[in-house]
Amino acid sequence: MRATVRSVTITAAACLVLGASPVVAQDQMTFEQKDPLKVGYSVYDMQQPYWQEYARGVQEAAEAAGAEFVLSDQKSSQETQVSGSLDLINQGISALVISPVQPAALPASIDAAHEAKIPVIIGDVGAEGDYDAFVLSDNYEGGVLAAQYMVEQLADVEGTKEVLSILLHPGSAVGEVRAAGFRDEMAKHDDFELVAELNGNDTVEGGFEVTRDTLVTNPNLVGIYATNDPEAIGANQALKQAGKSGVDDVLLVGFNGDAPALELIAAGEMAATIRQDPYGQGKAAVEAAMTLLAGEPIEYSDPATKSIYFPVEVVTADNVDMYMPAE
Repeated sequence: MRATVRSVTITAAACLVLGASPVVAQDQMTFEQKDPLKVGYSVYDMQQPYWQEYARGVQEAAEAAGAEFVLSDQKSSQETQVSGSLDLINQGISALVISPVQPAALPASIDAAHEAKIPVIIGDVGAEGDYDAFVLSDNYEGGVLAAQYMVEQLADVEGTKEVLSILLHPGSAVGEVRAAGFRDEMAKHDDFELVAELNGNDTVEGGFEVTRDTLVTNPNLVGIYATNDPEAIGANQALKQAGKSGVDDVLLVGFNGDAPALELIAAGEMAATIRQDPYGQGKAAVEAAMTLLAGEPIEYSDPATKSIYFPVEVVTADNVDMYMPAE
């Protein structure tokens, strides 16, 4: 027997992109809600705080919709991304959310899900194939905000201001966009020089090594933008080793809003981070899936890419208390 279909409307915040109005998608395929109702989530890596929050959002939204929650941890492995997604499909899920390690590997999983009449929602990172919705932060705007904050904070520094940008691994769709937003905004300011854009490989270790090496080649560095918070934490460690502050000497800005980065900001060791809302994104991914299972259209921020954008914001010492995790 098929369970009663539940319909959940996507929250207004999930449909917001600065200056854009949501557009309703048409001509969607028909999906089937199975009994019992299950939502499967193939998560990038549960070792990372960001994905822990994303998974929490998916789980709570699934349970609120009366569904069981089934998790597959990719552990940063493309192979596990593919095999884990297929395993979730074989468990009789009604909806699949994937935060992919490698977006290029998505099409086969999406095709398999659609064969079973399962909607596929891509949660962040990047999307390829015939997915049904793509939930993500406005990553380009985040890079712009990081640059604007740095320019404002360093306005009184005389002379050419040397800045480092620490990138995510090569091929990272979100990393490229975050870096582009920062780069494009910085290019508007002749007194700033982006002296290097180096791969931090998404990790604390990578951020540490890139920062340590750049401080040798560019001892007058005044700003660092890391395209995720683990890299920013590594950069902070390198700055401390060099006897420098991530606030007073080299302005350090991260991206994500992870709890460890928020703690560094509260402690006065890091200037800012661009906060995403992984919990809210996870909830919106499930809400989108439930809407499709109900046979209703989704309101996309960008219908051409089936994207639902979440806004980002700058977190500094002035507002970090609002976002610190509860003890």
